[in-house]
Amino acid sequence: MSQRTNGDSIVVRNVAKRFPLPNSMRDLFGGKKRYKSVLRDVTLTVRRGELLGLLGPNGVGKTTLMKMMATLTLPDEGFIQIEGIDIKRHPEKARELIGYCTSDDRSFYFRLTARENLKFFGALAGLHGALLEKRIVETLEQVGLSDAIDRRFGGFSTGMRQRLIVARALLADPPILFFDEPTRAIDPIHSDELRRTIRDDLVRRDGKTVILATNILEEAWAICDRVAIVNHGTIVAVGPPADLDPGVRTTRYRIEFEGEAHRVAAALAASGCEVTTEHVNGTTVLLLDGVRDGSLNDLMRLAGEARERVRSFSVVDPSPIELFKAITTHGN
Repeated sequence: MSQRTNGDSIVVRNVAKRFPLPNSMRDLFGGKKRYKSVLRDVTLTVRRGELLGLLGPNGVGKTTLMKMMATLTLPDEGFIQIEGIDIKRHPEKARELIGYCTSDDRSFYFRLTARENLKFFGALAGLHGALLEKRIVETLEQVGLSDAIDRRFGGFSTGMRQRLIVARALLADPPILFFDEPTRAIDPIHSDELRRTIRDDLVRRDGKTVILATNILEEAWAICDRVAIVNHGTIVAVGPPADLDPGVRTTRYRIEFEGEAHRVAAALAASGCEVTTEHVNGTTVLLLDGVRDGSLNDLMRLAGEARERVRSFSVVDPSPIELFKAITTHGN
């Protein structure tokens, strides 16, 4: 029985995945077949029309999770539904709804042009005739390859090849798209254009569901509705980038004083804050880290005692890398 709600596009429940160790490793265990656990008890829901970022250190299972959601491999435990379709029971039906863009694809034919390659893959997806020609022109325009439509793939740069991979994923106009590091080999200008295409055209205009695996934190923070962080084979945080895991996150405050402000700096440090002091043109700037909600009243009181010397008081959000480090190292 389907457990999908009206707003769910992808449902992942209690999923686990293991891979057999190579024969050389089995010999260490007396020849017994042993497995490495890659994912364990992963639960995640992706809403229809949502742009979800999938993040995590290398080797923690995020690519495996994406491949399972894209039906390229199946879970050993738990289940995954794509628009209510169980991928174990009906993988072919689920694949009809999916476009997958990998960062390393070698299935294109070097002697064929971009148009000819897309004709081949479009036919495999069930597209033919005028509709296929129309989609080839549209998708190549979306990824900025219109001028290279009749050039051979073998003459493409790495970035152009990556953009053709994106075009192939878009070709059948699927409602669900998986992007695995789509901007990794693309120059900054085309990377920015592709991000805008994903966010503004595919998600906001066309209402597609997009899962974006990336190692570029700023990319995920800039365009994703939510991000899910994978670590040690499970999801350790999920939510809008600005609201990730309040149990881990700390807030940084910036207070600017006239003069030296030694007394205030000492009092703030004594309250348990990490204080960094900067002196700029006769003013003192205090950056306070490690301030949690319970310490905020004390902080405001201490700043208020020196109110005649306070020039500004502001909250500084942690950078994506600071937040990512905090989440992935929490509890280790």
